[in-house]
Formats: sequence, structure tokens, C-alpha cells
Amino acid sequence: MGLYIDIHVHTRRHSQCSHIDPERLIRQAVRAGLDGLVITEHQYQWSTDELAALAAKSHDPHFLLLAGFEYSTIQGDLLVYGLTTMQAAQFQSGMQPEDAVARVHRLGGVCVAAHPTRAGMGFDERILSMPVDAIEVQSVNLKEHEQRLASQLAQNATLRPIAASDAHQLVDVGRYATEFDTPIQSMTDLHDALLRGTFHPARAVRKPGAVLYP
Repeated sequence: MGLYIDIHVHTRRHSQCSHIDPERLIRQAVRAGLDGLVITEHQYQWSTDELAALAAKSHDPHFLLLAGFEYSTIQGDLLVYGLTTMQAAQFQSGMQPEDAVARVHRLGGVCVAAHPTRAGMGFDERILSMPVDAIEVQSVNLKEHEQRLASQLAQNATLRPIAASDAHQLVDVGRYATEFDTPIQSMTDLHDALLRGTFHPARAVRKPGAVLYP
């Protein structure tokens, strides 16, 4: 069995649309059976000091806590991983999606197309040729028919699929996750795994004692 990581989560600290208290986040993630999560605030990436302070409060030294960010292009959103906090802060909203992807790659990061078929928040036909590194096909913010469309889009564009909660409510943390087949202990490991494709969507965390819906 691989590692279950939710790589798309928002907290109320830096995402106004989220209701999740970050100090309750890790406890819920552990209850849900996750091995780790990536906080991806809108237009903001947590610093290493912020992550360390939150991890220290969790009293769970083995839980993996990382940070990327969700970037809003003029047509669709991108989940960005592997950049420094300073690099992330330089992204101003409103870039063309292909320009944003190119910039992420130039800086050494990877990006995932977030909720690509969500009504009113999806990409246009450019997604079929855009060199994103993966595509989100399942989340709590994609309805069943939108998930089917996203899965078909991933096949048509030959993009690797991921699943993530896109949680804005504590109860949603871990409802969807991605299972990684190689050890993930750092952002470098996650970055490399996303590039290699050593992962697959997990509809729910299948671990003894997991509490997905408290």
C-alpha cells in the first residue's frame, strides 16, 4: 500500500473562502487515514516557518505537511508545487494559462490543472495541448458528471489524473486523495513523483480506523 496524500486543501488563514481552522487540520487528516497533505491556498504559499509551527502543534512528527499554492489564470486554475515562497509571491493573478505553466516550469516547479471541468471555473480547449504535469479529475467540488468529463479529458490530453479533496470544510479533508507509490518525505519527493507519474487517484483512504466522514 502506498502513501495517501491530499494535495489540494485550503485553510481560513490565507484563503477567505475556506472555513478550515489550520490547527484542526492535521488531526482531521490523520483521522481520515491520510499520510500527508499539501496546503494550497489561493495565491499564497505557506512559508517553511509557518508549516513547522503548525506541524509542531499537531504532536504527530510522522505526518507529512507541505505547501504549494493555487494560482488563478485568466482561464482556469493551476495547483503549483516545488517553488520557493518568494517565487510563489511573484505570481500575480490573471496570466494566460499557457504562460503561467511555462513560468512554473522555468522556475523548476510542476503544475496540475485544478477542477478543469468545473462549471464556470474550467479551462478552454487549450488544456488539450497545455503541458501541465497532471490533471485533477476528482474532488468535492467536481460533480459526478464533471468528474467523468475530467477523466475523459485526461485521456484525450494524455495527462496523468490525480484526486484531491479541494477541501474548504474540515469534514471534506481526505474525501479524495492521491496514492503515491514511492516514498514522499519532502516537496522534492512530491515534485519528482508528479513528474514520474508514480501515483494514481484514490477515491477514499482505505486504511483500518480511517474516519472519512466525522
